[in-house]
Amino acid sequence: MTSQTDAYAEAVIRGTGSKRMSDEEVRTLVDLRLARQAIFDRDDAPQYLCILDESVLHRQVGGPAVTAAQLRNLVEVSDRPGIAVQVIPYSQGAYVGMDGPFTVYSYPDPMELDVVGLDNLDGGLYLEETGAVENYRSAFDQLRAAALSSRQSMDVISRAARDLENE
Repeated sequence: MTSQTDAYAEAVIRGTGSKRMSDEEVRTLVDLRLARQAIFDRDDAPQYLCILDESVLHRQVGGPAVTAAQLRNLVEVSDRPGIAVQVIPYSQGAYVGMDGPFTVYSYPDPMELDVVGLDNLDGGLYLEETGAVENYRSAFDQLRAAALSSRQSMDVISRAARDLENE
């Protein structure tokens, strides 16, 4: 995710860790996660397009207040140049990519290889083979086509935040 709040990042790390971590270990991982976000503050920040399933907007990670703050943060960061967040609505039904998240890293320099990142419990797997990267790039294009526009997505995210704030 582009930008996570401190409380949301902590709730994610505590909730998804496969082993029990000390408070110090959790804090270290939260700080690392938040520090990585600084790349979007640079003058030469990369472009970033995040596509989310609508269901994640309603998953109360850390409780309603933490999730609502995270959703408000998403709306805020989506106003930055080069950052877009789109939502695949429930009405879309089944779509490519439902079997797990992936990240396509593309580079402007043709000498740089594009890479696909797959997260798992053991860390991650990175695919560099042209055929695999093209398969994921095609899947990403299909996801973009299935998703709401950025403006519609911000409306859905804002509505989900309001619903959580009213609980």
